[in-house]
Amino acid sequence: MYAIVMKVVRPARISVRQVVCNEAKSKYSSARRIKEDMNYLTVTQTLVCAFALASPLAAADDAQLLTEFLKIKPDVAEVSVIAEKPLVVAVTGKQGTGETAADWARGELLGVFAQRGEKMVPISIQPNQEFPTEVSIEREEPDSITFGLADPGGPLAMNLKLFFDPKTYFPKRIVRFAPVRVRRVGATIDTIQLVGSDGKTDFTVQKRNGIWGHVTARPAAPPVITPPLSSVAQLTPMPTSTIGQFEETRPERARHIPDETPMQVDEKVGPYERVEKKIWIGKTFDDADGSVGIGDVGYFDEVSKEWVFLHIPEMADWSASAMLVEPDTIWVGLVGNGEGAAEAGGLLHYDRTSHQAIVIDAEDVIDKIVRVRPNIIYCGTSSGFTVMENDHVQSFEFTQQLDGSYAITSAVTPEP
Repeated sequence: MYAIVMKVVRPARISVRQVVCNEAKSKYSSARRIKEDMNYLTVTQTLVCAFALASPLAAADDAQLLTEFLKIKPDVAEVSVIAEKPLVVAVTGKQGTGETAADWARGELLGVFAQRGEKMVPISIQPNQEFPTEVSIEREEPDSITFGLADPGGPLAMNLKLFFDPKTYFPKRIVRFAPVRVRRVGATIDTIQLVGSDGKTDFTVQKRNGIWGHVTARPAAPPVITPPLSSVAQLTPMPTSTIGQFEETRPERARHIPDETPMQVDEKVGPYERVEKKIWIGKTFDDADGSVGIGDVGYFDEVSKEWVFLHIPEMADWSASAMLVEPDTIWVGLVGNGEGAAEAGGLLHYDRTSHQAIVIDAEDVIDKIVRVRPNIIYCGTSSGFTVMENDHVQSFEFTQQLDGSYAITSAVTPEP
């Protein structure tokens, strides 16, 4: 026998992709996820089942959720509600301390429900039959909901999309698809073309007269490998930082390295670009265990045969993943190459006149930066692309549709 006991537990957060711009300061400031305070609903299956939820859901709704989960998994011990509108989304299993995603352990359930009057209608309850993952809501539309799946603490690895009838809530199809990484951006007077890949399939799409066309797909071709800098220019070896400079510039990182671990500077040439008689480069380095470095941008002067670096404080902790050098500005994609998956560090905007830098928030690793129009920059990222037009920043994704085709969709979830 179960009793429903109302009890408030620690707050949880659900992340929804949304754009934030700081126009008052005339700076780009993008964040693809905005965190909304929610509350975890905890169910403890003992002689008394404690069902905790500080939310508008009624006790009767709580009981219905529990009943639906118990039909599939009789030993449910904990349930966390991660969304209430427009659909109710809940996951079973113990939760960690993450603030932007829920834990979906192997053998646990992810449920999507709709409220029809006083009845809680189950749309789909999916078991996790693979590896432990973090799950977050990427996008909700009238006839579908898309979840992002990621390794604990890692970047987006897979999407899970549920299609359903918006009137009957009858499920139509469930698909999994990998994020499409955009690494090529091209532009003509009236067309913008993007080429991306999910590792198995290459996707191409064009934007003409402000409208995205049909996304074409073909088997993935071998990735294009950037030739080493030494093959395109005659230059002296790039100078690297010393251990002393590292400890002075990045004291926090240095303090976390055990005394018995030998440190080695591992700085290499990352993205590069030739501008007149200067070859601009962004440093890259491994940042795990005793392998260290200092992030920076600089250039090799082909006339004086000397290296010059800018020593940008905002970049010290980060490697460069992409770069665009312009007369007044330098743009750099920032990435952390620590243990595990690469960590997105945002987009650095460096003013060459004032020597000031700001970092624009970016959830995904930036692979390509291209100015396609005088006031528009495209960034190809690890899960799509981001467009910066004046002070407006918006991210887009290649999203699978009900018929299996792909379409370009905004990464912003519409308000319910």
